[in-house]
Amino acid sequence: MLVELSLLFLVLALLYLIVEAATTMLIITGLDQHTARFQAVSIITGTGYTTSEAELITRHPVRRKIAMFLMIIGSTALALIISILVRILSRKVSAVELFFTLFVLVVVTVVFRSRRIMHYFDSYLDKKMLKQPYILQRTVEELLQLDEHFTIAEIQLSHNAPWLDKSLGMSGLRDAGVLVLTIRRRNGSLIRAPRDTDILRAGDILLVYGRPREISEIIELAT
Repeated sequence: MLVELSLLFLVLALLYLIVEAATTMLIITGLDQHTARFQAVSIITGTGYTTSEAELITRHPVRRKIAMFLMIIGSTALALIISILVRILSRKVSAVELFFTLFVLVVVTVVFRSRRIMHYFDSYLDKKMLKQPYILQRTVEELLQLDEHFTIAEIQLSHNAPWLDKSLGMSGLRDAGVLVLTIRRRNGSLIRAPRDTDILRAGDILLVYGRPREISEIIELAT
């Protein structure tokens, strides 16, 4: 019985440490602490998570790998815990074994609730993870902080657009709160990080960044 109980606590302790490690790794990739921990717990327990936050995981190559690892560990740990509980419940528990169980539970709780210990653990993980350059990859959405307040869109200039044959600087797009990231010409050529002197032509496709309201107004004018 002591062997089963020890194994059970070992599995639970490892799961806790894995969740802490995964949380730290997700934080390093750019998620806030609350979202990172919620995602780690949700994935490893298989309880699911919201669609909007799921996209933060699926669109990031490193976070996908972390999620896959947590899924495998969660399924394996669940099967192991069930088998251990079945063996424990099939046997009688003595007073010594019950005391040992409570003692180990108290020790584990004290250790994992110790801020000093967990701070040391998180700091150690931070140093190790930051040495891996791939862990710091960001998605375009995160770099541009795309949400309901800011977005990117493509705008194709029609023959009625008011900025035709004018330079980008003279178009007033920047003053309207819209930043032009690229200009794709009708012949397929691409102007990255266009300058104020670049001339806008009919058929040009502008990749713009700004608030949805301003972008919508520009689209109406351009088409």
